[in-house]
Amino acid sequence: MLQILQTKNIENYWEMLEEMGLADLFPNVVEATDKGEVIGLGIYHFDNDVVVLDKVDSNGDLYLYDGIVRAVLFLAMMKGIDTARFEMQDLENAKKLGFVQNNDNILNDLNGFMSKCKSCGK
Repeated sequence: MLQILQTKNIENYWEMLEEMGLADLFPNVVEATDKGEVIGLGIYHFDNDVVVLDKVDSNGDLYLYDGIVRAVLFLAMMKGIDTARFEMQDLENAKKLGFVQNNDNILNDLNGFMSKCKSCGK
């Protein structure tokens, strides 16, 4: 069964976080797992009242990419954050899925965006 949850073992990703220059930004990692195996991940941090998505790795699966991003956005909403900034090198999937528009990397009104998704409200 697919699960996307905040990792409890961020130290498993510390080398990657240091290489990305994120170690001093108090980053967070969500893992997508299926049958106990990590099949994707999302790396993000908070910058004041904005959640910053630094990396999404879904191994080419667009649906998994969507799920990882929505999981991060939901976690941000639970903290009262209503703006996301996409800082990934490749924004193509984020554009395809409507997270970013007009070559902009900002998504305002997370609550409004997520309310359009029938299953996101559950």
